[in-house]
Amino acid sequence: MPQNRRKSRGGPAPLTPKQKQAAIVLGICALVLIVTIAVVSVIVSKAGGGEPDSGSTSQASSGTSQIVTGGFDASKYGDAVLGGTEDAGAEYINETIFVGDSNTYRYYQYNLLDLDQVVAVEGLGIQEFTTDKSIYFKGDDNGYSIPDALAKMKPRRIIVMMGTNNADGTMSASDFASNYRTALEAVKTAYPYTDIIVSAVPPIPEDHSSYASMSMETINEFNDALAQVCADNGYKFLNVSEVLVGDDGYGKSQYFLSGDIHLKKDALTAIMEYARTHAYLGTEDRRPDTDNIPERRKTGSTGTVTATPTPSPDEKTYTAQYNVDKNVGGTLTSGDKKGVTSLNFKDLTSKSSVSVTAVPADGYEFLKWSDGNTSATRTDKDFKQNVNVTAMFGAKLVVSIKEGSSGTTTVGQGVTLHANVSDRSSINVDNDIYWTVNGTEFRRGISAGYTPDKEGTYEIKANVTLNGKTYSATYTLTAKAAAASPTGISISGGGVSLSSDGGLINLTASVTPSNAQGTINWTVSPAATLSASTGSSTAVTFPKNESTSPVTYTVTAKIGNVSGTTTITVSGKALQNMDLSLSGPQTATIGQECNFTLIGNLPANYTITWGGAVGGSSNSASFTPQEANTYTVSVTVTADGYNKFEKSMQVVVTAAAPTQADGQS
Repeated sequence: MPQNRRKSRGGPAPLTPKQKQAAIVLGICALVLIVTIAVVSVIVSKAGGGEPDSGSTSQASSGTSQIVTGGFDASKYGDAVLGGTEDAGAEYINETIFVGDSNTYRYYQYNLLDLDQVVAVEGLGIQEFTTDKSIYFKGDDNGYSIPDALAKMKPRRIIVMMGTNNADGTMSASDFASNYRTALEAVKTAYPYTDIIVSAVPPIPEDHSSYASMSMETINEFNDALAQVCADNGYKFLNVSEVLVGDDGYGKSQYFLSGDIHLKKDALTAIMEYARTHAYLGTEDRRPDTDNIPERRKTGSTGTVTATPTPSPDEKTYTAQYNVDKNVGGTLTSGDKKGVTSLNFKDLTSKSSVSVTAVPADGYEFLKWSDGNTSATRTDKDFKQNVNVTAMFGAKLVVSIKEGSSGTTTVGQGVTLHANVSDRSSINVDNDIYWTVNGTEFRRGISAGYTPDKEGTYEIKANVTLNGKTYSATYTLTAKAAAASPTGISISGGGVSLSSDGGLINLTASVTPSNAQGTINWTVSPAATLSASTGSSTAVTFPKNESTSPVTYTVTAKIGNVSGTTTITVSGKALQNMDLSLSGPQTATIGQECNFTLIGNLPANYTITWGGAVGGSSNSASFTPQEANTYTVSVTVTADGYNKFEKSMQVVVTAAAPTQADGQS
């Protein structure tokens, strides 16, 4: 390839006669050229200072373009703008790595270059050049920024073509140039041994309806600023506008898809041919080595987007732009892109699918997308047009009612409620807080009073509507009839009998009418234990009954001058049988004493009553018969807790002295 050679350090050699003659001719030609340029300049100036024809290829003596197509004068940038050269050949391209965004990535998509010669990120803006880590290598899971990736790839030279994604009016030319300068310095720092060539920002066609915000005027301003950056910092400017811009000042339509801004294969081929014939020559290969260069590997687009086949040159593509409203209230997440306020996807086709989630920040909540979609996570697919939507977030308001969530009042008795709002700065408390009762608005302001006119349940709400969303707090008010004097009281749970062991009985009093005023008081007679002496209910504990007789208790509930009673009976203890028998003779003779005795255990507090032929109250009795007859002897024993014991026997008395025969019964 052609090389610039340094002059010898020896003194100048004397000119030959032929050389002197040639010098004179050359001087005359130069004078004619200068006069011609001056005349043309005067004519153009008088014609109104119009811009030069985009097809002009006037050359300075150095071979540099005098006019950079796209509306700015190249002469003021000197040899920073690469002029025409001999064809540097395929080797020049093979030693070059192309750096940029989706237009650069298409060198690989169209099989014009291997991936190892392309370092590009689709949708990349110049402000992300040093921070986006989307370049990957085989055998390495880490993602690298473009400067760090170039340091690993050790290029002989690079051609950087950035700016399309910034030409939508969101960045000034000065900011663009500042970001570009920072990007180039980062490359120079990461790998100082490479030649850096800055390509002009490619033009857009007159029909760029799919990217309506793009501006050719902005691109012209960008290129003017880039040429100055190159002149100031020792970089070279490759004016691809000369081959891409048509006579109308826009990109040649045959190089673009209809309504699109992305370059077709023919345009990229034309750029490479232009680079070969406007080569950066005469520099030394300063690379210390070219060993251990890793092989690039392809990764998907940043964000959650389905992989789609490489678009054909005639296939129309679309973009999807997602934003956060005013960059406040939340962020966007898609795939490995998290916590950002904007996402841009390019080269989408009808087969693509993009998923993006709006994530609210603390104290905020997602409201909706600008197209009305209320799902925080949206998936756009089957693209037939560009998508540009904004996630809208709002401060998360918490509305509460100071008095709580429920209460009770009487008909005609009003209540006053007060609303609390977590963020008053976002609302007008006197007008934006509105109160409803059972769905009907009745008041606006920080507080509200309401008086029920009949018995029932009332649902009172404090509401705030902000950013199309309503926040509410509910207070349930129960209204009862006004208080009245009691006319009656009844007790439920009584009227029962308990065993002699006693027990617990629960009692409840009901007052007529239900809204009667007063306190219910409880008493019980004879004495028993009350769990509560006042209130609508109580529990009574009845003691064990040690008596054989039942005990009846009377429980009274009283409110005002009205009382009600109920009774509970505790049964008496069960009676036992006495273990006794009567002993005495069954026969006797006249004059013979007859003795009778109670055999067994007498209970305490017993009473004995003898009858018939005998009398007394002890446990034995006797009599002496004076005539022959049949006599009856009886005995009765009583005691508390025992059944009555009764027994009798007969004694036959004869005159003769019979054989004594004692009996026992």
